[in-house]
This record gives sequence, C-alpha cells and structure tokens, in this order.
Amino acid sequence: MPSSSVARFSELRLVLEPEHGELVRAFVREAALAEAVPASVASLVADDAVEAWQALCTPDAGRERARIELLCSRRDVRTRILLQGHSRFSHVVASLAGRVRRDAGVSCHEHGIDGWEVSVHRSLNGNAEPPPSPAAEEHAPEEPVAAPAVATAVRDYVIDLPQKTDAAAIARCFLEVYGHHYVHAEVFSTRRYWDKVEGGELIPAVARDSEGEVIGHVALEREPGMQVAERGEAVVRTAHRGHGLLERMTARLREEAPKHDLHGIYAEPLTIHTFSQRNDARAGMPVCAVLLGANPEDFRPKGFPAPTAGQRQSYLRTFRFVQPPAPRTIYAPAPYREMLLKLYASLDVTVSPGAPAATAEDSRTSIKVKDRGYGLICFQRIGPNAAIELAQALRDVRALGASSVQLSAPVADPGLPLLTDAARALGFFFCGLGPSFANGADTFLLQWLSEPLDTGKLQLFTEPTKELVAFIDRDRAAVGQDARRA
Repeated sequence: MPSSSVARFSELRLVLEPEHGELVRAFVREAALAEAVPASVASLVADDAVEAWQALCTPDAGRERARIELLCSRRDVRTRILLQGHSRFSHVVASLAGRVRRDAGVSCHEHGIDGWEVSVHRSLNGNAEPPPSPAAEEHAPEEPVAAPAVATAVRDYVIDLPQKTDAAAIARCFLEVYGHHYVHAEVFSTRRYWDKVEGGELIPAVARDSEGEVIGHVALEREPGMQVAERGEAVVRTAHRGHGLLERMTARLREEAPKHDLHGIYAEPLTIHTFSQRNDARAGMPVCAVLLGANPEDFRPKGFPAPTAGQRQSYLRTFRFVQPPAPRTIYAPAPYREMLLKLYASLDVTVSPGAPAATAEDSRTSIKVKDRGYGLICFQRIGPNAAIELAQALRDVRALGASSVQLSAPVADPGLPLLTDAARALGFFFCGLGPSFANGADTFLLQWLSEPLDTGKLQLFTEPTKELVAFIDRDRAAVGQDARRA
C-alpha cells in the first residue's frame, strides 16, 4: 500500500439496475488491486459492494443513476454508493445488515441535499472499524450499523457553546463545506467572529465528535434592538451528516435564547429544495410567511439545480417562540382573518380581536431597498393618510430598483384594515406574519411583485406550507382582478 494515509479513490457511474452487479464487482475488485489491496481483501470488498448494490435495486428505484467510489487509505478500503433521493433508499438499511458479512463495517446516512449514501468498508489491519485518519478528513469513517435503529443513532457527539479557542476549528468546518466563498466571511477570521459573539450579534452552538473536535456549527444572528434572531451560519462536516446534529444544535440555542431576552428564533429556508425545510419542521418551526421573489434568479448555492428557472428566488420564513408568548390583540383585515388565526394557532398564540379605535394622527414609515432588488416598506404607525403615503413609498422603492416589495405594519394597529384596503388596490397580496419582529410586537405582511412568478415551481415540504402558498395564489389572483376592474 502507499505510505501516505490520505484517502484516494476511483469512481464509476451506473444506472441502478440488478444486472450491473457483476460490473460493480469487477470495478471494485480491480480498483482495489490497483491500490495494492491484498487480493483476498479486494475480493471480499467486491462481494460486499455487490450485496449492497442488489439491496438498493428495489422496484421503485426506477432508472436512478448511482455513483460508486472506491476509497483506499493506509488503514482501510471502502466502497461508497451515493444516490439522490433519501426517501426512496433509507428503507434498505435493515436488509443490508443481513446481506453483508459480519466482518465488514456498514454505514448509511444522508449525504448532502436530498442525497443518500451507503458505505461498506474493511480494515487493512484486520478490524472492520478502523480509527479515523486526521489526514483524510473528507473521507473519515462513519459509524457502523447493523439495523435501522443503529443507522440513525447518535454517536458520541456533544452539543455545547464554543470557546474562543474553537474559532479556528469552526472556520475549518465552513472551509470544507463552502470553500472560501461563504457569505458570512467573518467565520474565517478568529478576531471578527469572536467580536460578534462577545458583542451579542452571534449566539453560537457547536457539535463536537468523540475526540472533542468541532464538526458542526449553528448561530443565532441578532440585529440591534431586535427580540428575534435568525438561525443561520449552519454547517455540519460531510462525514458527520445524518445524525440530527442541526436539530440538536438548534435545540440548544432555544435554551440559550431566553438568556439573551429573545422572544423567538426564525429561519428563511430556500424553496429550491426541501432539505432545510425538513430540518425546520423537525425543529418545531412552522412556516409563518412566504417571501416571494426575495432574491434574483441566480442567487442560490453553488451547484444547486434551478427548478425555478426564469424567475426570482423565493423563501419561506419559519418561526418558533423560545418562551411562552403573551396573548395578542389584533386588528385582522377581513380577507385574512381566518389565515391569521391559523398561523397564530400553529405558533400556540392566543389572539382576540381589538375593539374599534381611532387611527393615529399621522403615519410613521420607513423604506429600504436591498442590493438584490428587494424593497421593504415599513409602517411603524398607521395614520388616516396611509393610502397616499403607501402609494408614494411604492413609487420610491421602485425608483430605487425594487423588483419585489414587502409591506409590514403592526397587526395590533387599528388602522391596519384601512392600510390593507389601500395596499390591495395597488396590487399587494398576502405574505404572512412576523411574530415579535417589531420590538417584540407582531407585524402583518403583504407583498408586491413586478415580475411573473410561478409558485408551482417551488419545492415545499409540509402540507400547511402548501396550503399557505395556495391561499397566497388565490389572493394574488383576486387582487389582480380587483386592480384590473379599478
């Protein structure tokens, strides 16, 4: 074997069909022999690979393409079969333990976005589960499994709060997964990162492996004066995915958030895949808003497919209170009363209608346009001239380059129905709810689009989310008809 401990690999791509089993056997055996693996071990590894392949060739596999990799290091030789479509292949775990020999190590876990990986490995030192090699971090061994319960069991991971000395290890996590182009560049600078932690802008949690090394990170990002924080800067090193670490770190942050006087945690998952939406659902963060056209079409992670080609990117907003919410008094506009009550119910908030009251003497507003063409119009207070002020604000943000616009206003303001009527006449339609987004008070959200957007292209995970998007579609159509009649 080569003297280096760095893992090397050969690769083959095939359609997932049973008749390709012998081709898989030949590839794995010859690739192992080429790496100076003993012939007896190479044959065993090839047999293991074929058994795993046949287990994956289920009737519902269709013509799925699989990638087969043979990885060799000084300590072990491993066959990995990588596929797309977690839900179609996760059920094969139980059958693998019975098909692969007991002296082989087997692991199965999620691999990347909506992906699934099966790995069979053998030690070159006579042990089925060799220790990890620091020089081969990218291909570090995963835990062996013998049944579904073990396949998803948590190894000796520890979730805790980072220390300043962990900053370099946190940077290595982001470097492995994102390279040097991660949007939050401060994670690569020990000083800048820790300054944000000490300043309260970041509230991080980390996951450690059995040796105490940081292998995952999630943080709450808090803007000045806000009583909610966005869960972001999330990363788990590739070899440690599939163990619920994101959810466990999020749970730890829910424990920490009240200590920082936060009311809740939110996230804004993409709608070009369901991976992050699934994580939010598991973390008990229901969708409270749909942000259509928030970013340009090409604003998506590198290498991601473009199911929404031809239109701006959209996001969801998920939310969870971290301490019991107080009852709310709201002035729900008639077209949206039922949907608002559903959203509040999903957040376990008690609401009651406000008594009739006069609107404020004047409005208090602000506007902002992000550099990606997303405009924000905020009414901190709604006065009797709200219709005129909203029309002017819309002209202003459009002049500043906004392609899509979000309108927010206090849901507890008696002037909200008046503002909503004016907004619908201008083409605004439902967006959702911003729980505690205005210094602890809730905001009602509408949105406006200048470009076509087909919500049928969005990838949505939960049924309530699909129902919310369907409601938004109906409202957008109704608003458009009213605007044409006007």
